[in-house]
Amino acid sequence: MKILHVFHYSNLVNGVDRTTLTLLSALRQLGVDVSALVPDPGDVTQALDELGVPYRVASLGCCTGPSKPAELAYLAHAATRAELIESWLREGDFDLIHLNTGHLLDGAIAACKANVPVIWHIHAPFEIDYERYIRFMEPAAYAWLLGELGNHVIGVSEDVRTSLLEWLPSEKISTLYNGIDVDDLDIRAQQPRKPLREELGLPANIPLVLGLGRISAQKDFATFVRVARRVADTHSSVCFVIVGPVEARELAEALPKQIKELGLDGRVFVLGARNDAPALLAQSNVFLSTAIFEGQGLAALEAMSLNKPAVAMDCVGLRECIEHEVDGLLVPLGDEDACAQAVLRVLHDDGLAEKLGQRGRQSVLDKYSAQAYAKGFLAITESVLHNTPPNNKTAVADFALGLLKKIREAHERASQLDQRAHFQTRFKNKLLQWTNYLK
Repeated sequence: MKILHVFHYSNLVNGVDRTTLTLLSALRQLGVDVSALVPDPGDVTQALDELGVPYRVASLGCCTGPSKPAELAYLAHAATRAELIESWLREGDFDLIHLNTGHLLDGAIAACKANVPVIWHIHAPFEIDYERYIRFMEPAAYAWLLGELGNHVIGVSEDVRTSLLEWLPSEKISTLYNGIDVDDLDIRAQQPRKPLREELGLPANIPLVLGLGRISAQKDFATFVRVARRVADTHSSVCFVIVGPVEARELAEALPKQIKELGLDGRVFVLGARNDAPALLAQSNVFLSTAIFEGQGLAALEAMSLNKPAVAMDCVGLRECIEHEVDGLLVPLGDEDACAQAVLRVLHDDGLAEKLGQRGRQSVLDKYSAQAYAKGFLAITESVLHNTPPNNKTAVADFALGLLKKIREAHERASQLDQRAHFQTRFKNKLLQWTNYLK
């Protein structure tokens, strides 16, 4: 079997890319012929080179925020990229294409034009995943694209699958939990780094509570900081660390102000994006998640696999990964006091912390291994290839491609108008300068 995996981003700080690389590597160990398509050189291409996996780079130009011009530019660029991917699919004679998010319309269009089956991989509940297209189409239209351009849809949790069931037939959806490469995490956790407490100027015995994820509304680090205040009121020395790239700039700018207002300077640290997250997890005492939803909850699983006790609010997706009082602690979503009490329980009870850490790692090994992930994915692909009748989707692909081309034309016209307005503004400014000079 020959599979092309299409990456949405090009960095392994992003959880979707990280889990796609885990899948690709595990499939390769099972003897599957895997290739990749990546939007830019970066962490992913470096990892693929190390694995010896063939890949091609095709710029996607995907927006990283809700800006309407950025979204328009992304969709406009997708039409050209779809035509390029189609030629590569025909050249490579692939059996199947795997799209690691629902935002890769160009890959789905190309696959339909080349008569290659498509598997979508959805990492967030439908209503969240759809938000990128909210300015351009109704949710029913997005669901139609998933169903008509794709042969099957994978949801990374039962919560995600349930959200998809409102829009797609059940036979087209499967739940497949993301896998964790525990061996790789263990290696990366031991890579030599400056000790975190030394980096922060803290004593070596200070307890650390770590939060890991994008600075975004979803991860809700504002609540994380408020929980830190509640814990700090009782625990005199514990410190908190937030690690992750900025997705929402206004939220990232608000965090230091909130920390200062709550009197937590020197107790809460915001480190930003880091490529040594496993090493930071390994040096922490507790992992804390205050996310309001997850597709599944990779950061929590990574912490658990490194024997770290996990405390989390029982949000969509993540609540499936942790069994309360068995391999972690769950508290009601939004209950900051209960969250603080759970953190304090773990900090004050070494036996509980050790038990949760050991059981958490075993749960990951039992339920979320990279090998189980790859075997589950392979079973889905074999079923898709066996049960998909010959079905020419060229008409559907042409329709979707036509829409993208219309968006491209609109974007080009808008760009020309922007340039014209820019030159007019410059001309007016120059004229004003000369007028003032002559006066």
